[in-house]
Amino acid sequence: MPGVRRNTNAVWPPSTVPPNETEGERLARLEQEEQAKRTSDAIDSQLRAERDARKKSSVKILLLGQAESGKSTMLKNFQLHFAPNAFTAESEAWRPIIHLNLVRHVNFAVGIVSSDESLRPSSSGSKESGSSNDEVRRLCIKLSPLKRVEESWTKYISGPDHAAIASHAEDGTVNNGSLAPPRAPEVYVRSGQGWRGLMRFRRQSESAPRPPEVVEDEQNRHILAACASDIIAFWQHPKVQRIMEDRKIGLRGEPGFFLDDVERIAAADYRPTPDDVVRARVHTVGPEEHHIVLETAFENGKVWTIYDVGGSRSQRAVWAQYFDDVHVVTFMAPISAFDQFLVEDSSVNRLADTLELWRQLCSNRLLENVEFILFLNKLDILESKIKAGVKFVDFVTSYRQRPNEAKHIAKYLLEVFKGLHVQHSPKKRVVHPHLICAIDTRATAAIITQIQEVILLKALSSTNII
Repeated sequence: MPGVRRNTNAVWPPSTVPPNETEGERLARLEQEEQAKRTSDAIDSQLRAERDARKKSSVKILLLGQAESGKSTMLKNFQLHFAPNAFTAESEAWRPIIHLNLVRHVNFAVGIVSSDESLRPSSSGSKESGSSNDEVRRLCIKLSPLKRVEESWTKYISGPDHAAIASHAEDGTVNNGSLAPPRAPEVYVRSGQGWRGLMRFRRQSESAPRPPEVVEDEQNRHILAACASDIIAFWQHPKVQRIMEDRKIGLRGEPGFFLDDVERIAAADYRPTPDDVVRARVHTVGPEEHHIVLETAFENGKVWTIYDVGGSRSQRAVWAQYFDDVHVVTFMAPISAFDQFLVEDSSVNRLADTLELWRQLCSNRLLENVEFILFLNKLDILESKIKAGVKFVDFVTSYRQRPNEAKHIAKYLLEVFKGLHVQHSPKKRVVHPHLICAIDTRATAAIITQIQEVILLKALSSTNII
């Protein structure tokens, strides 16, 4: 081009070596470049494996339901049941998630308790009450290092953009509208299984120099182990339990709750059990595609693809993209949510929203030839709420004079869901309903065994084999 002077002596590609680089700086740079290459290769390998699995997939399952309905927990039950060896091999990748679940609940509880007015010094209080309050305040101070541990593990799991991930996540629910009790914060990661591959890669080579984040992770584990006895003393303290009860904060009903297992989980040699992994909570932003390579004798090597799609209102628009070429829809209905409301709209009851979602799915003509499996989930939490004195009819007036007992409520809801399916399906078809508690892996395994034949027969019929 006229007016542009070309440098005919330029070297391409330009050198990445900084000028005046010392020998120590050179070695450090080479190690960083090698580390980056290993990370890139590990991610490429994971992507190739996913592409290969996608090509061989024989069964496609769509996992749907409201936010916090138990979709991810059910997915892990599928993985545990059909690919136990792969599930076990991946369990260590869940260890930081489980530790972060625990630490977040500790910090959340400490924040609630330390800000409670009853803990403030008062001249009118008894000596016994003052001593108890002093003890709780001391425990809160001794647990303060866990705040930094939480920040560190959040970055370790979510990456440097963890704040941006969380700010774009819109899943979640609240109890009783805008006057809801506060809840512990979620653990957020982007969609895709890259975070698990990265966790495995960080620890796969004992001989290679350990990245700084791995060293920091080990330091966090030591801090957690050192705080274990104080966590137990804090959580079991009558004053703490009374404050949580007065504030109507039920942490035991939240996903990722491990405060009753501190001694085991905070131990230096802790290894996650299958039940721990199933109970662990990580909030994925965006839809996910999972490939399960079956290890069962009858179908060894075959691949099931499960699509786990977000359940918040903002994410439901993408559901229809997954309706094509799917064999089975598995719908999760959290029946314990009868007294809760959507975070997106505090005027909408969660149970009413779930029933409306179910009605829309049943009436969708794109799914008229698809098998439906209905899981009425969180039966254990429903039972706990009813035993605590919550009246179902106060939130579901159509229940009328029926007994306020969990088994009667569950039976009633089962009939309601089945009735909607019959009323709104474009043509006659069978629905397979089950009452479950998805975190009960043994009971859920028995149900998965029952529905396995249903899924296989539907997949075979779609290929004209039967």
